[in-house]
Amino acid sequence: MQEIAFDRGEKESNTPLHPTMSAVERDWADLLPELVCIIARKVVDIFDFIRFRAVCKTWRSVTTIADLCPQFPWILRHNHGPDLNFYSMAFNKSFTIHAPKFSGTNFFYPCHGAMLVSSRTDFSWSMINPLNNSEVSLPLRHFCYDWIGPRNFHSRDYVVMKEFGNRLYVFKPGDEKWITMEAKDGNRYFYLNNLLFIVDEFQITEVVNLCTRETISVVLPPWHTPTLSDSELRSKLSCYPTLIESSGEILLVNYAHKCKKFEIHRLVFGNDKENSRWVEVTSIGDRMLFIDFCHRDSGFSLETTDSCRLNLKGNSIYLIRCHEKLSKCYAIDRYDIDSAETECINIQNGCIAWYLPDLNHI
Repeated sequence: MQEIAFDRGEKESNTPLHPTMSAVERDWADLLPELVCIIARKVVDIFDFIRFRAVCKTWRSVTTIADLCPQFPWILRHNHGPDLNFYSMAFNKSFTIHAPKFSGTNFFYPCHGAMLVSSRTDFSWSMINPLNNSEVSLPLRHFCYDWIGPRNFHSRDYVVMKEFGNRLYVFKPGDEKWITMEAKDGNRYFYLNNLLFIVDEFQITEVVNLCTRETISVVLPPWHTPTLSDSELRSKLSCYPTLIESSGEILLVNYAHKCKKFEIHRLVFGNDKENSRWVEVTSIGDRMLFIDFCHRDSGFSLETTDSCRLNLKGNSIYLIRCHEKLSKCYAIDRYDIDSAETECINIQNGCIAWYLPDLNHI
């Protein structure tokens, strides 16, 4: 420490020699709003952002969700709560959320910020957001259902579920009861952009308007041709098809397990002169597709950003699958569309699923 000398006869004073350098208590609420916004944009983790906005009312009022870097999917490990375990791929970080509403429930499926659960006591169903504990009740009292959609839930959307049998249940929040539709176990069902897509065993896609329940289009498979041999037809039908909404487009993603390659096609709706058809896509640019082979028929799309230091790459498909060698383990792979090569980027113990935080409710 620097020594300070005093003249003879002068008494030591408690007054600092350099008042401008003294410790001064500051009110952080007085920080200029422009500076607060600049700092907020540097906070890339959602939990750090929540803590940042909780400093004071002023900081919360001058920052919005638009200041937060896009939050890419978390990996959710299945459990019954109340502590939910997550892993962030983008930030290579594990964390736990205490969500008491999940106690006494069976978890079935994540749905853009919410999770579909059923009570173990009365088998009632609801969707719960673990970030704010908000809940949307569903008028069901049964146990066995497949979640059809939507992947991104909003109040204006329908909720579509398939009973383990031959019925679809369609519900819109605010309505008092379900609409039932006939279903078939051999078909696959997707709810995208307020339309129901039904893919049969021959991969013929029927597009249904849920408001009118009328068929508006029937789309033949992209590989449909009279010159296809029987062996080629069997190979195509063995593919694993998934429909994904991406930047306003409907994409058909086929995965051939035998050669471990993906094929992507975009739906072009027809008009009076031509039929709807699938058009091949060789690149998706900065977009990323996320597919969960453990939860049947699920997938969604996001775009990369230059504003964050992320461990994710565009023009890629990220998929969750059962590990081939490790029992009760699941692998997260990245498929590069340009090179058609796959790399394993993470392995998790226990059953997992994609979870995308709902940034509008934090």
